[in-house]
Amino acid sequence: MNLPVASVKRNKWFILIVLLGLILRLIDITQPFSGLGKWNEGHYATTALNYFKYGILLPMNEYGLDLTTTPLYSWLIYLSFIIFGVHEWAARLPSLFFGMLSLFMVYYIAKRLYEERVALAATFIAAVSPGIVYFSRNIQLESMFTAFALAALLFMTYYKESADVRWLVASGIYLSIAILTKYPAVLVYPALLWAWFKHGEFRGSKKERTRLFLFVLLPLLPSLLWLLHAMSATPALTAWYFNKPEAPWNLSTTRTALYLAVSKFIPEHFGYVFYLAFLLSLLWIAREPKKHLPILLFTFSWLLLILAFPDFYLSNMYYHYSMLYGMAILLGYFAVKIGERFWRPSSQIAKGIGIIAFILVLVTSLYQYNFYFHSYYTDFSKANETEPFYSAKLVAEENVDHELVVADLPMTMFYLGGDPEYIKLAYTTQGLINAVEEEKYTYLVTYYEGNRTLREVLDDHDYIQIAPRAWKKSQK
Repeated sequence: MNLPVASVKRNKWFILIVLLGLILRLIDITQPFSGLGKWNEGHYATTALNYFKYGILLPMNEYGLDLTTTPLYSWLIYLSFIIFGVHEWAARLPSLFFGMLSLFMVYYIAKRLYEERVALAATFIAAVSPGIVYFSRNIQLESMFTAFALAALLFMTYYKESADVRWLVASGIYLSIAILTKYPAVLVYPALLWAWFKHGEFRGSKKERTRLFLFVLLPLLPSLLWLLHAMSATPALTAWYFNKPEAPWNLSTTRTALYLAVSKFIPEHFGYVFYLAFLLSLLWIAREPKKHLPILLFTFSWLLLILAFPDFYLSNMYYHYSMLYGMAILLGYFAVKIGERFWRPSSQIAKGIGIIAFILVLVTSLYQYNFYFHSYYTDFSKANETEPFYSAKLVAEENVDHELVVADLPMTMFYLGGDPEYIKLAYTTQGLINAVEEEKYTYLVTYYEGNRTLREVLDDHDYIQIAPRAWKKSQK
């Protein structure tokens, strides 16, 4: 049961594509937690930071004890902290690893379902797509569970072609880890089941039916057991995580979320050049839908997550991350087929056009990355902080006695030290105002500068500004 790694080693183009993808993903890897997805970055980095005090069995963050998701991902960040120290780039290394692993999965899936040229084209698209570059090394669960979901699909195709049950076991294990990392990974099931029934003959024997039943059921059990543990230990928080009463589902928001997904967020993240070509590719792919259905299902099933949680999609804009890989595979197939029809490799003109197209695509992707993603790191450039999170770091150094601190966001909490025993989050400006009026917090630290009303309340309650975004209660 060996992957054909030898063919990859011989393929210089694949190696160059992967190296290009790695270089792009190293851009901004040392930046502070102030970009798109900053809440998640602060949240999971804070969880990992608190393992040093509370141990790996107690994931602690802004919610206190947080069992809403499993600690697999935050354990990896913690391990990175142990090896490399507590740095932003160290916290991002696990995502970077899984983002690079996903490029390998794209290559193998496209090669298995189509051919080598499609695999290379799809891997190139996934390597340079601006949103994939950004989110594949951002601190959040998507990069990890997507890599395992892709692996589950790949190994399912191996199983259906070889009937080797070891591939089925591997697919089930990776599917289980994907779901255990983040529960929405169950959306890979349609693609897996289609591959089961259509990618290779379904024999229909009792043994085969038993295997199918076990494959569907067993990968869910670890996550179900964890949910039972979470419900017993933190019932209120776990119920909130799934229910989200502050954002009830409604049709109007769902329409808005879906419209913005397909007209703005996905085009921005996939890259406008790639996105327009992808829309054209659907016309070509529609000619042979059954041939492409496993990838079509993998791609479009993630839209169900947007439909289910439209409010949170509008706040986060990354629920479609996994589908970008499926789009890359489909677009890679389209590019190769169009090339076969119109491309003449022996023509110098054709080669020149190809080189120009490659450069334009790369430059466009880099421009869109800088415009839509790198620009988020300028959050602090409009304020008078000498460095990002200067105020939080100053309070962390001064607050050696661990006086009570109130902050507004998980990123601020991370730079304050992360310990929920003495750092509390108020989330909103009104929450900060309420905390000030309670007069039990020695420090108040904000991510943004704070509005006039908050500053007036701070003055009324004898808080002295000690940094651009930090105040300390006067000891009168």
